[in-house]
Amino acid sequence: MNKLILLFCVILFVSCKSQKKNEINKIAKFEQQVDSLRTEYKIPGISVGISINDSIQLIKGFGLANVEQKIPMTGDTPLRIASLTKPIFSTIFMHLAEEGKIDLNWKIKDYYPDYLGSCTRILGYFDEEMPEYSFLLNKYRPERDDILLKHHLSHTAENIPGTAYKYNGFLYGMLSDAVEVATHQKFDKWVDSLIIEKLNLQNSASSQLDESKKTILDKIALPYKIDDNEIFERVEFPDPDLNAGAGLVFSTYDLLLFDKAFDNNKIISKKSREKVLKPFELADKSLSPYGYGWFIQKYKGYTLVWHYGLQPNAYSGLYLKVLEKDLTLVILANSQDLSEPFDLGKGNVLNSKFAMAFLNEFLK
Repeated sequence: MNKLILLFCVILFVSCKSQKKNEINKIAKFEQQVDSLRTEYKIPGISVGISINDSIQLIKGFGLANVEQKIPMTGDTPLRIASLTKPIFSTIFMHLAEEGKIDLNWKIKDYYPDYLGSCTRILGYFDEEMPEYSFLLNKYRPERDDILLKHHLSHTAENIPGTAYKYNGFLYGMLSDAVEVATHQKFDKWVDSLIIEKLNLQNSASSQLDESKKTILDKIALPYKIDDNEIFERVEFPDPDLNAGAGLVFSTYDLLLFDKAFDNNKIISKKSREKVLKPFELADKSLSPYGYGWFIQKYKGYTLVWHYGLQPNAYSGLYLKVLEKDLTLVILANSQDLSEPFDLGKGNVLNSKFAMAFLNEFLK
């Protein structure tokens, strides 16, 4: 009997050692592909992290966070994360819902200041000054009495609410105003207390306007675009204001710490987590590609939950989870081209070469 136990232990040890070696090989191959794609898409710097079973297995930077000063990108480099703000906002929203401070089924008009007048003025400004952005509001019907917070959170607020998915970061951004009205506290304070301070994040800030995080913000990766001569050209930072849809500053490492807390129900309950990761059911009973703050889709029998970030000519990112594998990828970049070429707003992460390099390597 003792010999059988010893044999079993030996087999288990060899198996675990082989599995660990296999993971190391996959990570090494993926690193090579990421840096190759970074070069192909002319991205100055990329910060990459992978966690497996909530254990961080890769945290690394490729290229430069500051081209002029040749400062390398690292896994701890703070970056603007653009729309990767959305899954963090939805987590905060659900926490507040659990405490009874807000509700998915409340009407947006009751919690958005000067709702109808504000929408009218903003659309008028778009039409006159920035007609290329009129699409953000010209299909929205603020006069309706049935637009609920959940419709904004699921990108189903346009035309007849709940009938169709259409990604709209502007409408999603209104939700932080609703949170502030409902809770009598600024959204950035909720970010600080529920995420940054609670998780002891060392390289994150609620926005670039957070004067208490000057040391962190001084290290932020600078944004670039490619000029006509295919040279990196430094550009201005995007609008520094924080809203539900964009504005957070995080490092890749800190996003993986958030991911671990999210997986282990440290911020919201398992029930709430399952709710935000469930595709929104439209009025005709079909399923949207989006839940509450996350895209959701199936691939080879696995459930992919993910989000992309894109601030044109500035920053981009990808946050991808494979639920059945307890596998997470975070990639942040200081140009638009981690996301812009792949039209990810339509809800298919498989369009991304970065995502496919990861999935092909880790779902073999």
